[in-house]
Amino acid sequence: MARRPHLKLRRLEGQLERRKKPGFGTAPPRNHVLHGSQLRLQLAQLVERNAVRNAERVDEPVADPTVILKINTDGYLSEDALTGVGLQILEQRSDDVTVALSVDPSLAVLRERSEQYAGPIPVTQVGARHASFFGVIDSFDELSANDKIGSALARHGFAMVEMIPDGDVFLIDVELWDVNEDLLTDLYVDRVARKADEFGCELLSRYRGAGLFIVRVRVPGAGLKELLAMAEVAWIDLPAVPDFASDPGATLTTTELPPISPPSANAVCIGIVDSGITAAHPMLDGVIAGTFGVPAELGSDDEKRHGTSVAALASYGSIAEQISQNILAPRFRIASAKIVDANGHFDEERTVADIVEEAIRRLREEYGCRVINISLADIEHIVGGRPSNWAMTLDNLVRELGVVITVSAGNIPAISHRIADEGVGIYPEYLLEDEHRLYEPASSMNSVVVGSLAHSNGLMPGDEFDADIVALTAAHHPSPFSRCGPGFAKSIKPDLVEYGGTAVWQGFSSSLSADRDSCGVLTLNANYLQSLMVYRYGTSFAAPIAAYKAAALLEEFPDASANFVRALMGLSADHPADLIERVTSDGGREHFRYAGYGVADVSLAEASEDNRVVMAIEDSLPIDRFAVYEVPIPTDFQTVKGVRHIKVSLAFDPPVRNSRKEYLGVKMGYHLVRGKSTEEVFDRFRKWEAEEKEENGGAAVFENASAICKMNPLATMQEAGSLQVGTFVRKRDISNYGDSYYLVVRCEGKWAANMVEEQTFSVAVELWHEAELELYQQVAVVLSA
Repeated sequence: MARRPHLKLRRLEGQLERRKKPGFGTAPPRNHVLHGSQLRLQLAQLVERNAVRNAERVDEPVADPTVILKINTDGYLSEDALTGVGLQILEQRSDDVTVALSVDPSLAVLRERSEQYAGPIPVTQVGARHASFFGVIDSFDELSANDKIGSALARHGFAMVEMIPDGDVFLIDVELWDVNEDLLTDLYVDRVARKADEFGCELLSRYRGAGLFIVRVRVPGAGLKELLAMAEVAWIDLPAVPDFASDPGATLTTTELPPISPPSANAVCIGIVDSGITAAHPMLDGVIAGTFGVPAELGSDDEKRHGTSVAALASYGSIAEQISQNILAPRFRIASAKIVDANGHFDEERTVADIVEEAIRRLREEYGCRVINISLADIEHIVGGRPSNWAMTLDNLVRELGVVITVSAGNIPAISHRIADEGVGIYPEYLLEDEHRLYEPASSMNSVVVGSLAHSNGLMPGDEFDADIVALTAAHHPSPFSRCGPGFAKSIKPDLVEYGGTAVWQGFSSSLSADRDSCGVLTLNANYLQSLMVYRYGTSFAAPIAAYKAAALLEEFPDASANFVRALMGLSADHPADLIERVTSDGGREHFRYAGYGVADVSLAEASEDNRVVMAIEDSLPIDRFAVYEVPIPTDFQTVKGVRHIKVSLAFDPPVRNSRKEYLGVKMGYHLVRGKSTEEVFDRFRKWEAEEKEENGGAAVFENASAICKMNPLATMQEAGSLQVGTFVRKRDISNYGDSYYLVVRCEGKWAANMVEEQTFSVAVELWHEAELELYQQVAVVLSA
């Protein structure tokens, strides 16, 4: 079938006039005299404790004018309301806990107003003064030491201060409050350094990124306890530890290779952030654009023997397919940033956020990499709670640098004992257990998180006669080691899946094993003198295939944004039928947790066809506005028998902060409307409000409920993330709804509403009918009119 260039969506504009959410929620009934007196006392105690601490700091070069307080609430308290009493939000820990900073050590405004609140009610007022503010506040306090213990420390048995042994030495990341005053940040670092020195240890490094301020420290348990008690400390946790699948035992020796056709000097260059690369490998001849280590002392050689295998798949795509066709034609160039040593460990003296940011910036600036793959995951931190600092760094870099970052979902390290006890029947449901959720940095919203599917059942010839070897999977089933979603805030993660191998159950050894050729994907061996190629398994080897596909789209659309690439990848993705049959209950949506939006198909993403037309646009919206796009619906599409699909993919790159209750500073979403005029659509969405959306499960309501196309998955599932893909499917005649549908894209300001003027995004719509219809030309005629 003829391949056609994608068409451009046609946009009309309108303004979303929704009420600004009030500064205060509904306050519970309070005795303002009693409650106000309690708040006044708490504020006085905070000021006194802070003054005592400052009085003990006689050796500091400058005075610290700040007070950090924990505000416990029973209702919504806006940022504007806090600013009005001289407070700056440092972190929203939950719906009912906000941490705030005052640059007035006496808290004068806050204390004066609390006194007025507790005082007599003016004759001109119905209620107490400032009741809307203080009525939603339960108490003022300080964070306790236990409030600052991170998830990895807790998981290792140190969930409370008293559990920390005084004599044990800890390598820790101390996250300090990210205040805007450089003089204060220097003070904070100096205090931590002196505390470490007091215990004969050291502050190893510091890192300041967007919304992030961390120092790496080595201290004994006694020093850790004192650091947890410091007011300027926000969180303390263990550093990230990389996740590596076991080294493979199966190898392939090739005595003769077909001639290698290296990529051109102008080919897309993919950045690989990993364990380095074996640049001398003969099958990488002409592929390597450059190499470096972060820190530089690491060098660039692949001592861990991981990065070479990852990079090869990013460059070649399917090596097995090329070998079977007797060709070797790597498509893309590779620039390698080595960030782990021979043991697979990060540098102890620097934070991972610092290391990764330097690597990504250099790959972008020095080698022009617009696609970057990270097949490393942190086994100390499972997605849940607040997104990691590593994830936030990736999200901010995607937005700033305009890069596509692919991230592996992580591997489940040990499940054999469970299968031995409970049987192979626990597959695949065990993949959805909380302990097997994605590893960080997979809470990254703006990255493409990639899980793994099995390419086969993992059996070898003759295994069918051996009852002691049991296949868990068939082709297209979830890999038995692949971590699953949901992502942060129940977002759809992983975004995509690729084929990263499988494993079989070996009864004789009571183990789940992938240590056989049939379980892995063919790639290059870093130790090429032993063998040129090797079979590897793991999500590490699924992620670079997604990077390869992203690079292919940049090759096709060299001027496209990262959002455009992500939108097309999402639009082209689908779930294999075998996957859905294996993991989905009747009407269920489990397949999104196992496999995100599915496997991307580059051929579908690159071009339209006669019976499948894609309309796409790169665009931007001011905060709290909406845009309406016309989606022409040809008569044949409406009436010809067969299944018809309308698929929508939206990708955007919002600012993020893990110190906020809502991680995304801007949110977007879309609705597909049918059976309405342009005027009706604009009129309805001008009146649409956030409260109405929440009441109606994510949908704007028309008098005729069928006017809003019900997408799969629902908007409430999609809108937690920054890549949103949904499909509307109908089997019957839809001619009652007219020749034009309307795609309404919304941009809603959250905490970044006053920081961001516009949000860039890309949106794509696909019309596809199972019948062989000439849809493309019919749509093209309407859009060109």
